[in-house]
Amino acid sequence: KLITDDCIFSFSVSILSLFFYSVSVNKHKPWIESSYHGIITENTDAVLLDPPLVALDKDAPVPYAVIMFYVTFNRELGEICGFHVQGLSAPFEAVVLNRTSGEGRLRARGPIDCERQREFTFIIQAHDCGTGPEGHAERRSHKAVVHVQVGDVNEFSPVFGQLEYHGSVTEGKVYDSILQVQASDQDCSPQYSQICNYQITSQDTAFAIDRNGHIRNTESLSFDKKSHYKIRVTAFDCGQKRAAQDAAVHIHVKPICKPGWQGWSKLIDYEPGMGSKLLFPKMHLETCNRYVSQCRIISSVIHPYQRDCLEKLQMKL
Repeated sequence: KLITDDCIFSFSVSILSLFFYSVSVNKHKPWIESSYHGIITENTDAVLLDPPLVALDKDAPVPYAVIMFYVTFNRELGEICGFHVQGLSAPFEAVVLNRTSGEGRLRARGPIDCERQREFTFIIQAHDCGTGPEGHAERRSHKAVVHVQVGDVNEFSPVFGQLEYHGSVTEGKVYDSILQVQASDQDCSPQYSQICNYQITSQDTAFAIDRNGHIRNTESLSFDKKSHYKIRVTAFDCGQKRAAQDAAVHIHVKPICKPGWQGWSKLIDYEPGMGSKLLFPKMHLETCNRYVSQCRIISSVIHPYQRDCLEKLQMKL
């Protein structure tokens, strides 16, 4: 028989239909990497993954193989429809950027705080679009482990443990350390939470401070010249963020202890008509924590000051 044009067309459509049904079965599950490492800066939502989040599916159409026919009748076969994050404590979600290429993006569902949690570990899976317009018989990839570290932002300033410090020195001595000031920082990373430097902000002082907060005098001090010094100190974290409030440091200078009678003077001012007056009301015997070996009494009347000397001598004996 003669084959007409209508028969040829009908035969061609039948062959193409058979080809369509033979390739429209969702044979393969998507493929993703077995593990991912990510970094997210706190207070942002974008996660930088290594390697990038991409799902591949062997059911995807081969280029130049009946492309127009495939796209028309079964456009979802081999496409990636979504990523599923597993883990109740993982505040992340994954979205598909391109169904055909399988490219995805991981992002945070809300603000991430490094000070509360510095890293997260969870599971992720990809699933394809299945077959047909309703996506029947979708298939899922294997489970991949995702480890995300939170990058710190230098949010907090150093804070001193106390706003005032007190120390003392004996006049004439130079100390390696008079006292130590300490500041802390609430940021989560070593770069921003550690204190890298202390600095004296007062001008023209006889003191210096090292990176650990130890304060020393750079010259010997005199009690008669100045008995009290007040200096101000600030701190910097390793991100060079300065303390929000300086600390005040008080240095008290103590005189050198000299054994003997103290509180008396060779010259006393007295005017006629003043009446009786105590000569040495603050006079006392300074022993500098030493034992008194002897007392010489130069009067038959024992004054309270001499009695004090005798009592200390008796204690020694």
